[in-house]
Amino acid sequence: MTASAQTASAQIQPDAFVLDTSALLRFYLADGPLPPSLELAMQRGCSGDALLLIPDLCLLECASVLLKQVQRQLLSLDECRALLADLLQLPLRPTSASELALAALEQAMALSLSVYDASFLALALKHDALLITADKQLAKAAASLGCLADAELVQRS
Repeated sequence: MTASAQTASAQIQPDAFVLDTSALLRFYLADGPLPPSLELAMQRGCSGDALLLIPDLCLLECASVLLKQVQRQLLSLDECRALLADLLQLPLRPTSASELALAALEQAMALSLSVYDASFLALALKHDALLITADKQLAKAAASLGCLADAELVQRS
């Protein structure tokens, strides 16, 4: 491990992960490759070895994306309901928008992101967590802040 990687791993312990909507839905919908650290983080979260954090609106966005899949006739309504029920069974820990709004606004302005996308960064920074995303712009912003998950950090513990 390089000195910079050791410094990064010493600063942020991979025992908490923020999952954004794009990453979470990739676990259920064939919409591209899984982010490299997603499967390991999900395994750790489901076994109780790590926290899986989300802004509370993430679940509504997941429901909205699933509904669009139904409207495009890519999923049946029953499949949509079943997938959402599966998502709701995950050990996800939502954080209210009121706890993230100010920090998300600041991150959004600083990094030219939507406030919604920046809420995932604000949550990661608040909990010294690593962000897992399939969104390239959000991944770039998280990397610039040193909170983007990668497989090496996830596997380390």
